[in-house]
Amino acid sequence: MKILEGSFQCEANTFCSQRAGIEDFERYDGEALLTKMAATPIFREAGAQVVPLLYASALPSGMVTREAFEYYKERFVEMIEREKDADGIYLYLHGSMYVEGLGSGEEWLVKAIRQVTGEGIPIAIALDYHANLSEGFLGQVNAVQGFRTAPHTDHDDTERRAARSLLACIQKNACPHPAVFRIPFLGGDASTTDKEPFVSITKRLQELDGEEGVISCAFFNGQPWYDSAYTGNCAVVSCLDSKRAQKEAMSLAKMFWDGRENLKLEHAMTVKEAVRASLEQKEGLLFVTDSGDNTTAGADGEGTLLLREYLKKDTKGVLVCGVLAADVVNDLLKEEIGTIKEICLCKGCREKQRIETTCQVVLKKKGIVYGWAGDEVGEGVLLAAGNTDLVLTNARAAFTTPEHFARMGVSLEDYHVVVIKMGYLFPKLKTFTENFIFALTPGVSSNDFAQLEYQRLKKRMYPIHMDITWEEIKNQQEVRL
Repeated sequence: MKILEGSFQCEANTFCSQRAGIEDFERYDGEALLTKMAATPIFREAGAQVVPLLYASALPSGMVTREAFEYYKERFVEMIEREKDADGIYLYLHGSMYVEGLGSGEEWLVKAIRQVTGEGIPIAIALDYHANLSEGFLGQVNAVQGFRTAPHTDHDDTERRAARSLLACIQKNACPHPAVFRIPFLGGDASTTDKEPFVSITKRLQELDGEEGVISCAFFNGQPWYDSAYTGNCAVVSCLDSKRAQKEAMSLAKMFWDGRENLKLEHAMTVKEAVRASLEQKEGLLFVTDSGDNTTAGADGEGTLLLREYLKKDTKGVLVCGVLAADVVNDLLKEEIGTIKEICLCKGCREKQRIETTCQVVLKKKGIVYGWAGDEVGEGVLLAAGNTDLVLTNARAAFTTPEHFARMGVSLEDYHVVVIKMGYLFPKLKTFTENFIFALTPGVSSNDFAQLEYQRLKKRMYPIHMDITWEEIKNQQEVRL
């Protein structure tokens, strides 16, 4: 038994002006790829020969350039053409890669693969919880598994489930097509899986995992900052019996719809309220999340809106962390510690989030910007602007773990308020504190979806349209078997 294995990922925020190019992808191949992917041991335990394709992964970003997508797609196709005797293909994708001029990168990748393999070889996919899945994509694959946690903690478990789904297809000589049931819902950062209806949905998915005849089952929240006709939640189920797959997908969707009102943003405040409330707390540490400039959702991270508000207050113990300002940082890296200098952020800008901000700073430290995968992606500086400290970076960053702060030389024990560019609080930051404020800032990752200028999402979506009914959803459904 021969199985081909690879990964191609970039979560796209289509409202961002930036683009992900060829060099923005972290790449692995050969044994390094096989070691990196959690599916490998499952296949090897089953006695399979595992052939590495390519691992290419980029940070959440704007759209992927057509050049970058074609470059990596062709690498996959070339390798697969050399392995036409494969019994199955396993891919770890994101599910919300949007390519300039094409749309769903996942769709065009699997279509290109199918041109080589035909329909007789099963393809199993592991996806992010925030996947937006086109009909063209789902029509080309046989088993789909997705993360069941947000914030995400089950990456490896999802890979292992997808691997077992592929083995089931091979062992049963089956290539089922998944049934999908779509829910016109924009979840965003309110859709964390520690609350209903996701607790019940996860329990049901776990039950289905062990039931005879079920190849794969998943529920996806979608990614609301992704403008497409297929943006939104969906349940996806593959069974040996196609009618059962349809029934189970609809049941999962109804479970979600009936519990949707439980999905509320926690600790959410306006900008003014967030600044005031954070400065009123006197003990311990509190995070303030700049949700409209959330780099984990693809935003640029250049926003100065919250920085300006805290500079006005000039209160000790405040750190505004992870503002992207490449030119400013590169200039400051040439200076000695203790240098006093006037800097200008977002020069010439007058946007809601990016506003020209000038301040005099003292250079306190220089550090390393840590990437998602534990690699060094750039450099940063820790500055003092009066009583307020700030971290500027020359590479887009997300300070999601203790290691990110440590590599910058930042001690969180020195602060009472730390502003970070994200939405919900990531699990490893909760080791410091579970106290946080979700600042409802504007921007390309805003949770006020009505302010986003959708062009391709030409349908009624909850909660923009609060009067959507279950009957309306059922009537508009295109359940494909």
